[in-house]
Amino acid sequence: MRSLLLFIISCLSTISYSQSYKDWDEHDVIRFYKKIDLEYYTLDEDGEEIDEIYVPTKVESGTYEVEVYKVSSNLYKINGTEIYMFFRYSPYLYSYDEGILEVNYNLGIFFEQP
Repeated sequence: MRSLLLFIISCLSTISYSQSYKDWDEHDVIRFYKKIDLEYYTLDEDGEEIDEIYVPTKVESGTYEVEVYKVSSNLYKINGTEIYMFFRYSPYLYSYDEGILEVNYNLGIFFEQP
């Protein structure tokens, strides 16, 4: 009886994770950036010291499994890369959330894994 119960739970788990990622919550990525570290004592237009800037970059079209790290409300780093994603709206993701990123013509959709 116990092994039957474990088998049923295993099947239910498989069914819940076999759904298409297209059914997950999606978030629009409107730009991709690369971070450039600056020399010490670099100033912005207001005279404030800054350590880095983010410059637009291109990402090859495709579908990627990614893990993200929050930098600010709309800016997230793709872990294991030097690429940052800027979202149209704050996606309220957690650091180290995983999902699927679809990129076409340097625009993207991040599908948040449940």
